[in-house]
This record gives sequence, C-alpha cells and structure tokens, in this order.
Amino acid sequence: MDTRCNNDNFNMDQIINDRDYVVTMIDDNSDENQCLKSNTSNNDSSGLYIEFENLCYDVPVNKDKRKRILQNVTGYFEPGKLTAVVGPSGAGKSTLLNIISGLKSSNVKGSIKINDHGEINANTFRKQICYIPQEFTLHPLLTAKETFYFAARLKLGQGYSKMKSRSIVNKIVENLGLTECLETPVGKLSGGEKKRLSIGIEIVTKPAVLLLDEPTSGLDSSSSNQIINMLHSMSNSECTVACVVHQPSSQIISQFDTMIVMNQGTTMYCGPRENMLDTFKDAGYVCPDFYNIAEFVLEVVTDQRGGDLNNLKKINSDKYNERKSKSLLYNTSDKTNTIVNTELSETYEKNNLNEDSYREQSMCKQLQILLLRSFICIIRDNTMTKLRLAVHVIIALLLGSIFYDFGNDEDKVSSNISCIFFFLLFLFFANSMPVVQIFPTEASVFYREHLNNWYRLMPYYISKIISDLPLQLLCPTFFFAIAYYLTGQPMEWNSCMKTWVICFLHTILAQSVGIAVGAAFNTDIGTFLIPALSIPMFLSAGFFIKINEIAWFYQPLCSISFFRYAFEGIMQSIYSIDKESCTEIYCRWQLSEKILSVMGMKLVKFQTVVGILIAWICFLHVIIYSTLLWKLHCVRK
Repeated sequence: MDTRCNNDNFNMDQIINDRDYVVTMIDDNSDENQCLKSNTSNNDSSGLYIEFENLCYDVPVNKDKRKRILQNVTGYFEPGKLTAVVGPSGAGKSTLLNIISGLKSSNVKGSIKINDHGEINANTFRKQICYIPQEFTLHPLLTAKETFYFAARLKLGQGYSKMKSRSIVNKIVENLGLTECLETPVGKLSGGEKKRLSIGIEIVTKPAVLLLDEPTSGLDSSSSNQIINMLHSMSNSECTVACVVHQPSSQIISQFDTMIVMNQGTTMYCGPRENMLDTFKDAGYVCPDFYNIAEFVLEVVTDQRGGDLNNLKKINSDKYNERKSKSLLYNTSDKTNTIVNTELSETYEKNNLNEDSYREQSMCKQLQILLLRSFICIIRDNTMTKLRLAVHVIIALLLGSIFYDFGNDEDKVSSNISCIFFFLLFLFFANSMPVVQIFPTEASVFYREHLNNWYRLMPYYISKIISDLPLQLLCPTFFFAIAYYLTGQPMEWNSCMKTWVICFLHTILAQSVGIAVGAAFNTDIGTFLIPALSIPMFLSAGFFIKINEIAWFYQPLCSISFFRYAFEGIMQSIYSIDKESCTEIYCRWQLSEKILSVMGMKLVKFQTVVGILIAWICFLHVIIYSTLLWKLHCVRK
C-alpha cells in the first residue's frame, strides 16, 4: 500500500479553515484517488447477506388491543444487489427497515439471519448498519462543508490522514453533485440538497449495510436518478443496500436488482426484478406494455385490478422457497459465509475501514470535535446567542430605569425586594424558555448520530455542558452588572460577589430545567410545562406569601424550592450590611435577619444556599442524562 495514505491525523483547525477541503476535484491518477481505490479494493470478497423469515410485529393500541404491523414477512437483502422495498402507504415498509437495523427490537417475532447464522450479537451487528430515515435532521447553522468535515472526523475514527479523509469526502461530494453548495449553510439548502447531504455524511464510512427510507422523496427526477445511481454503485462493491421507494419512475425502478413488494404488513413478492412480472403473470396479473411496473404492482396489491391476492402470495412463496432450495438466493460457495458473532467486528473492519485497523475515536477526541461543532453553532445562532445577550442587557436597563436607586432609599425597601425577586424571575424564564424550544431539535440530531455510531452519549453530554457555560456566564454577568448598579444595591465587594454567584447558579439551574423538559417532551408540551411546573416554586419562595403562613402540607415544597433559596441568598447578600440611608434609631430593615423575620423566612446560611442550588443543578443533570438514555432505549422499541 502507498505510504502516502498513512499520514498522521490532520489538524482540526487547519482543516476547518481549508477552503479546498472538499472542493478539489480528484483526477483518476491522483494520489488521493489511489488512496480511495485502495479504500474499496478489498470489498469484493465479503458482504453481509441478510435473510428474514416470518417477521411479525405489533404495537399496543390500548390495554386490551394490539395492532399487527407486520405479518410473517419473509425476504432477503443481498450484498452486491440494490434492493427496493415498495408498497402502498401503511404497508409496513419503514417498520421492516427499523427492525432489520435494530431500531425496533421489542414485540418482534421471527428470525433474522446474517450470512446464514441465526444468532448474532445485536450490538456488534448495529456497528455494521447505517440507517437513514425519511426525516433527517441536520445542524442548520453549519455549512455543507463543515457538516461533511465533522461527519468524517467522527465516523472514520483514528488512522485516517487528512489526504485519505479528503479523498473519500471529495468523491462523495462529486457523485452527489454537492460541490457548488459546500459553503452554503444547511438551513438554506434546498430540500433535494439536504436529502443528498444527509445520505452523503452517512456513507462516509461505506457501511457494510445501508438502509434508506424513501431517499428520493421530495426530489426531482434528476436528483432522484443521481442518488439511485450512487446507491447502485455502492451495491456493486458488495455493500448490502436496501431502500424504501415511493412511486419510482421506470428509469429508477430499472436500476434495482431485487424487489420486495409489501401490502398490509405482509410480503406479496420477493425476488429478482426481472422475474417479478412473470410471477404476477402466473397469478393472473398481466402488466400492459410500456406501463410503469411499479405503478402496476401497486395497483395489483391494492386490489385495483381484481384477481386473487392470496394466490399471488402463494405463488411468490413457492418460487421463493424453490430459489432458496436451489441456493440461487445466495451462492455460499462464492461468498464468504463463515462469519460468527466474534468475527463480525473483523468483517466490519474489512468492509468499512479497509486496510487500516479501525479504532474508534477516543472519548477525548470525540469531545474535542463535538465542542468545536457546538461552539461554531453557538457563535452563529442569533436566537440563542446574540438575541439572548441583547435581551439581558435591555431588560437590565429597563429594570434599572424603573427601580433606579431604590436600594439606597429606606422608604422603598419593599419595592426593592420586588426588584430583587424580578431579577430571579427574569433570569429563570429568559434562560429556560429558549432552550426548551430548541433542544428537541438538537436532540433529534443526537439520536440519529448516536444510533449510527458517530459518538457515545457521554462525550456528547459533556460537550453540551461545557459549550453552554460561556453564555451561562456572560448573560447573568451583563444583566447583573447593569441592573445591580442602576438599582442602587450595595457596592461592597462581598455583597456584589455573593449576589453574582446566586444569579450565575440560578441561570445554570434555569437552563438545566429547560433542557430537562426539552429532553423529555416536545416543544409544544415543554413550552406549557415550564411555567406550569415553576409556579409552585414561585409561590413557595416567600415573596407572595410568607413561608410560615403556608399550609403545613405545603411546607415540604418550601424546603425544596430552588426559587426560595435563590431569593433568600440574594436577600442575605444585599441586606446583611448596615445601610447608610437608614438613619432612624431603630431600623427594621437594617439586618437580613430582621427582613427575613418580617417576611416569614427562616435564615439559611449563604453556604447552605449555594450548596442547595448546586445540588439542584446536579440532580437536574442526572435527570437529563437518564432521560436521554431512556429515549435511546425507546427509539429501539
């Protein structure tokens, strides 16, 4: 092998700034192309033949009733062949791919064999499969070039030089016709460009098995042909490719080698495309000349042409078993058929990562790449960055003008306390509501990338926490500096620092609440739940009603209310010193103990307040992490 293919891993910052990263066209005799050719040279001798028999799958409708989605579905996906799964809406096509890919594993009956081995390690097999769903969420703030870059860095793993990564991505970009839109943000790409980009980033590693759900949906005929041509080329190199297609044209259907026709959760036909019309003819269904065979098949299975569909299923079953008994489905003498559970990983290396020994990116490297991607998105996000910072400054100025110098006026202590409470109220909603609207979309990207083996949950979650810290620090700091000074709060160093610490922790806690709700629910429900769940915390804070006046059965809520402790912490920070403006012989607002006593609060040490807020933040992050794990588990059901 050419040693030029073994250069050290390329520098991340160098590549992200290299404008020629994925735009250099590759000549057939170039070094990059030689690397790419060697990248696929060993794929002709081994492939994964997937055979499924009598697959059944149902879902609960209510406590006493279940709906059958698949009923004894039998068929195969063969390496070196491009397979089309066709059928009317609701036939179970997408469900079949979900089951084969391992995304659905509960309530599934039947058998799935890989190279004639009945029992396989599901986790190992998942590493060999790439599943591209119909709805494919991408980071809208990244350019197409950056999207390819991060996909290559995360998916290719260690052992790939800058030259090899570039050559692989260049070829995909050229084949998909994305060269002209590489500098365009994903959010501004057309539907067809997004679809091609979503396919391109997932085939960077050339998976052993590629499953696609309606890859041509929403595309024009030219783009559709381009994608099917590329998939056909992949299948020719012993990649097992199967895709659901919806109303394919005659030109597209002619490129498929194998057809699986489904209707009402069962298999109506499975076999070579060239034999399909003969099977239908034997059942009494004759396709007119010059008629789109895909449309003809759909008309037959939906009973628009009359006839006996049960007879069609029987004839298909007989011919399928006949081909299987004659070993025409998969010639084991010509194919590598010795894979066992412990050897699947070796096949993965040969098929996907070829002549290099595949090593997954370390967690530190995954974290580094994810952090870079997160910071790029944060910098470009006008809503979560620029607008969020601007709102904190504007509201701080507004509060400062309304409550100007109230902190230095003993006659306005009650109004000043209201101002302090509003500090916390604004910081909570300004940092929880935007997150709950954005995180569900971000989480959908995470679920897809994680399930397609881009990275692990832990580095993603750590990168999420670290990348959020700058904004969580800047927003309350800008707000605090402006509002605190204009409202005339004490300028002593101790008071300033304590108040800032409470505002900072309260901001982190608020954003954690938003992420937790956004991770567990969708945007609509989350937008409703944030205010609804926060109201009990506000009421038990001791501002609207004295804590000692609250009914006994609500007292435990006061003991755990993070809003109460944040409020008390700021009150202590501001009113724990003598006020120069308090000139009376006895000033009831002179000490925090007196203030808290009048308001019915119990004095809690400042260190305790900080500890409770930190405990709340840690508790919420445990909830978020557990929710993401649970969601990943639910996706596979």
